[in-house]
Amino acid sequence: MKLIRFGNRGQEKPGVVLESGLRIDVSGFGSDYDEAFFGNGGLAQLRTWLEANAASAPRIAPSVRLGSPVCRPSKIVCIGLNFRDHAAESKMELPKEPVIFFKSTTSLAGPNDALVIPKNGKKVDWEVELAVVIGKKALYVSRERALDFVAGYVLHNDYSERSFQFDRGGQWVKGKSADTFAPLGPFLATPDEIRNVGGLSMWLKVNGKLRQNSSTANMIFDVATLVAHVSEFMTLLPGDVISTGTPAGVGLGMKPPQYLKAGDVVELGIDGLGESRQEVVPWESFASHAH
Repeated sequence: MKLIRFGNRGQEKPGVVLESGLRIDVSGFGSDYDEAFFGNGGLAQLRTWLEANAASAPRIAPSVRLGSPVCRPSKIVCIGLNFRDHAAESKMELPKEPVIFFKSTTSLAGPNDALVIPKNGKKVDWEVELAVVIGKKALYVSRERALDFVAGYVLHNDYSERSFQFDRGGQWVKGKSADTFAPLGPFLATPDEIRNVGGLSMWLKVNGKLRQNSSTANMIFDVATLVAHVSEFMTLLPGDVISTGTPAGVGLGMKPPQYLKAGDVVELGIDGLGESRQEVVPWESFASHAH
């Protein structure tokens, strides 16, 4: 299955993309894609519901905005330096075990929402990543059993403000957590949709120029290893997101470094997980809506 959430920001409803590509509203199923849905067997129940109701469910117009395909999770866990080529371009040693950091859950955005340069932001960078959504509570999970705890996979752009990340005296989370810095989607693909999660091509373009072009085959630690490892340090709840790291080709690694500016357009995709597109806008244009 391919799960989507659609509608205005903060008012999203659950939907599904059928094999034909048709998008349908599954509000009638009675649950959003949240912790309770994933934790209580919602995926299996939704499959059954679709068999009876897909034909009569309301259609979603192609023009309707897509939100993040998962409701705001309890946490977004990110893995740093998990691609050999990216560690090399960052001039950092290959990690002996996964580097873990967090992204604020308020950074979640729809796949095609604008990317807002944060106030005082000067070095906004892009990172195409495979994100994993957890399907059931996981603590001290073995690598052999880890994939049993995965609800699905989703395309993620782990945006970073490098000056906040490196120059402001703090954890990486400072550079990763601005509003709109975690566009997820277009859809969550359940594991049966993805033949080999360890061999998915992934790419990212800025203003039409290819900047990242790699494969999940270049990951240092694979998905099963990452789920097991993270579960050693914290309880993973249904709906939680683990973002598995980015390949080479980020702005920070260019000579000289190149960062995003207002008006730039970022496009990205992963095999089987669709594509997304973010137009970069200045914070000032959103300041009037700021809380």
